[in-house]
Amino acid sequence: MTGLNRSAAKSSFDLEELVTHYQKQLREDALYYLQRRGLEQETIQQYRIGFEPGKIGFYVQSGKLGGYFENRVIIPILDSAGEPIDLIGRSIDNREPKYKTLVGMDDYLFNEPVLEQTDDVIVCGGVFDVLSLSQARLPAVCTTVWMTFKESHAEKLKDKRVFICLGNDELGRRESAKIEALLQGISRETFIVNMPESIRDVNDFFVRVQNPLDTFMQLLNETMEESLLLPIAPDVKNITAYTEEFMKRFRGQTSGVSTGLLQLDEALLGGIRAGLYFIAGGASSGKTMLLKQLADEMAARQVPVVYVSWDMTAFELWARSIARLIGAEPHQVLSGKASPEEVARGNKQYVEISKWMWTIECSMETSMERVFATVERIAGIAGRTPVIIIDHLNRIPATGLQRQPQSIAEHQTVLAYMLKQWSREWGAPVLAAIPTDVSREGLPEGVEASADVIFGLKQLADDVLEDGVNRCLLQLFKHRNGPLATVELRFNQRKACFEESEVQSDV
Repeated sequence: MTGLNRSAAKSSFDLEELVTHYQKQLREDALYYLQRRGLEQETIQQYRIGFEPGKIGFYVQSGKLGGYFENRVIIPILDSAGEPIDLIGRSIDNREPKYKTLVGMDDYLFNEPVLEQTDDVIVCGGVFDVLSLSQARLPAVCTTVWMTFKESHAEKLKDKRVFICLGNDELGRRESAKIEALLQGISRETFIVNMPESIRDVNDFFVRVQNPLDTFMQLLNETMEESLLLPIAPDVKNITAYTEEFMKRFRGQTSGVSTGLLQLDEALLGGIRAGLYFIAGGASSGKTMLLKQLADEMAARQVPVVYVSWDMTAFELWARSIARLIGAEPHQVLSGKASPEEVARGNKQYVEISKWMWTIECSMETSMERVFATVERIAGIAGRTPVIIIDHLNRIPATGLQRQPQSIAEHQTVLAYMLKQWSREWGAPVLAAIPTDVSREGLPEGVEASADVIFGLKQLADDVLEDGVNRCLLQLFKHRNGPLATVELRFNQRKACFEESEVQSDV
């Protein structure tokens, strides 16, 4: 999801007036969409769902939100007094992002007032799941911003019996485990409810299953019985989920994020996936240039990317992107010697990249905990788990660590473990640079143990292909789920980019 500035939205808009305005605009195409999601007219009216139509041709803005929610059904979030505190818009034509919030009130739960009326509650993944359950007279809530359930939400569920029923995929299962852990010692009882195979989520269940209410209640009862009989389930419980994940990969329905370098994607068995990746290399080997190029390529494919830098400023990183887009050396942009017209041309291309790129410029006072919190917020804004790029590991301060590391190796090991745990919890790809010639020096044992993939980047200074173009090797020293390989690249200094060679070598 994405949202406007919270204080600006509060001061500029009367939310009650907006809710009424959007309700009046609910028309046939929006109603058809809501009906396909299984919602009845009574539910639509109860939750005051509205619509912002799309505009065709020349028009003058109506003065409300300037098309911010264009072509979206709009669902108000109400506080305990029934007053609107935020709005969620869901596109009916699948434009990205699918969900947008107006204010971004992520401390509230959607349908939170229901908590005052029940000791049992179902925690869902999205607003349409909650609406489906509410329509069936079952109490349900969800976070207003995607995958941002936190301790403040857990406290709202104190002493309640909680059924966690999220999306039927790897991310949903991971988030369910996270919520269950946060509820330990707070809720009275907690159960994770697994959807039947081929069902995406609760809303999909109530749209597609015959007699959905009776079948869903049976599912809840079976979940409780299994939990009471066997509090710790054996692996046989997971065979269906594992097989379903395999079949998705077999059918090509899931793959990694492309790096834009075909040979690198092939070496990684389809691109970047969830896990911890290290790119190691000596000084001036091109680690930052490569990471920024990969970041821009992924963002250009509408994959959210968070670039976290303790090394370069956001301006320096932008300059490298512009240099690559206009085919110039970075120092031409950094020194202001590039043509303003060329920079404008580069910016025009970079606009589409920047819509999916967040750059966090850190100082020595910026802790990893603060970065994690910011990335989680960005995940909610983007509506998807982003790719996180860390530049670079040695620059990250020890601020906030429970114990001060006694050596660089210990510092790297602690940080690598934190990044690994974060990537597992969120199912996020994390790429981090380490200024080490791994072929000569190696990495600390703890760092190697945490990594899923370790690359070594080396420019072969003696192997100049032509003026300004060097041969490079990107060697996989560790690949947890695949074979090792060496990807041959060319670094074109004048164009500020890495290009593929024709040959890829196995190791």
